[in-house]
Amino acid sequence: MTALALILVGGAASMAFALPPLAITGTLGLQSHPDFVGSGFGYNLAVYSRFDEQVLIGVQSGQGVSGHPASVPVLAAGFMRLPFGRIFVPAATGGIGWALGSGSDNGFLWRGGGLLDIRNGRRSSLLLGCEYEGFDGRGGLVVRGGALLEL
Repeated sequence: MTALALILVGGAASMAFALPPLAITGTLGLQSHPDFVGSGFGYNLAVYSRFDEQVLIGVQSGQGVSGHPASVPVLAAGFMRLPFGRIFVPAATGGIGWALGSGSDNGFLWRGGGLLDIRNGRRSSLLLGCEYEGFDGRGGLVVRGGALLEL
């Protein structure tokens, strides 16, 4: 019985280490309302699988969309560090998905832009960036800052 317990515990531990390397980001900031009339607050959380040291692919969500500040975006997203710099590394970002809201606040959503990845070490960074966000035929800018943690 003890040998079986050790095998089960060892198997569970090896499965935990078999997960792909992950990265987590959290950002907050301002976004313009549709057609740049006013601004609102928004935040974003993302979980990425590290494809390699430069490319992260994953999902994003949060609250706040240029279409309506109460909408919740759910996007498939990419983050690619460009091969310039060591501490201040530019990165291209983008995503496509759906904004969940009430009534006309539902719809297709896309984002594209860039950011500055300020490396704190091998596993963490500060992020400062800007993206253009398209929603329901309208668009606006999203300016956010936050952190990235690689696991």
